Amino acid sequence: MGIRSILLVLSVLVPFLMSAFCIFSVVYLFPEISLSIHVTVTALTLMVTLSFIGGAIGGVVFGMIADAYGRRIGLMTSVILFSLMTLLAGFARTLWEFYVAWFLVGFGVNPENGITYAVIAENWRGGRGLIGGLTQGLYFIGIMLDALVYSIIHEWNLVLIVTGAVSLLSSLPWLIIMPETVSRVGLRRINYSEVLKDRFMWLTILGIVIVASAFMLTVPLVSLAPTYLKQIGISNLNLWLLVLPVIGALAYTLAGYLSDLYGRVRVLVALSIIALASSVALLVTADLGLLDYMIPSIALTYVSSSVFSYLGVLMSELYPVNIRATASNLVFTLGRVLGGIGPPLIAFTFASNLGLGLGVVMLISAFLSLVSAVILGIKFSLR
Repeated sequence: MGIRSILLVLSVLVPFLMSAFCIFSVVYLFPEISLSIHVTVTALTLMVTLSFIGGAIGGVVFGMIADAYGRRIGLMTSVILFSLMTLLAGFARTLWEFYVAWFLVGFGVNPENGITYAVIAENWRGGRGLIGGLTQGLYFIGIMLDALVYSIIHEWNLVLIVTGAVSLLSSLPWLIIMPETVSRVGLRRINYSEVLKDRFMWLTILGIVIVASAFMLTVPLVSLAPTYLKQIGISNLNLWLLVLPVIGALAYTLAGYLSDLYGRVRVLVALSIIALASSVALLVTADLGLLDYMIPSIALTYVSSSVFSYLGVLMSELYPVNIRATASNLVFTLGRVLGGIGPPLIAFTFASNLGLGLGVVMLISAFLSLVSAVILGIKFSLR
């Protein structure tokens, strides 16, 4: 791999990692913030929901900008937005200020991810799945970075300020050197309605179902599994909270690599079947209280969540370049909304047994992912 290739990889990975670093930074800070501004932790968790809703809207907006004015412009604008809003959240003093700040963090983070998928599709002829899986797996690394920062800096406002500043200063230099792959044609020159016409209409519908299923497999798991393991008193909890994200990151990278070898849809179908099995295993262990088998069940769900691994790349590959960023972000819109409402809904409905709730939601999501993936492969002759 030459210097140019290494720089290209880093220009994709670093901003994506910083997006995960920012969006999850607040999760570890809820207890301290609640004491500081005198609100409940439950009220603060709405910030996560608002970030996903903001991401659903921002994804379409910035996706259109990236198609009309270039990938670099779309990425730089989104990075500046979520980095600055993370930093400014460190100065928030009311609940509503936090809500607005985190809505805008999500407004920037999610489109950064969606545009990055288009960049990968346009800059790699081979190995797109591997790069896509490695990139998506950085969300787990971002969570680990947040835990590390929190262990070093104990003041919540300083954590947010440092996180936002590091994100901004480390991302922009890499985006400046990122090669531009589309010309600036302006918003009026692109027929965005093409996403919902003819052949692309069914592609968009099936893509939305697959991506929404993947979000509901992944986001509640990552958000609630640590809390559930703490509730049931798993031994060596801190060790497992480190090991499980590593398992997730490795599984995402491996899934992307396998999709390059055997085909995107084939691997997606296989992962959906594994997700079905892991969901059943989690349901049984949670319902019967089989604590000795809980960690293997949770670890398997982290592996099966790699159904999300390369979906952004897959969706980007299937659309023409002129609407690619818009289409990719549109397909992810419903998933982002469901990802936002999923964790609090599960926490409320299955308050007495989060593991059972996770198992039920993952089982339904895995089934929908399997069915829609099979239909996608048949209808569009994809392997």
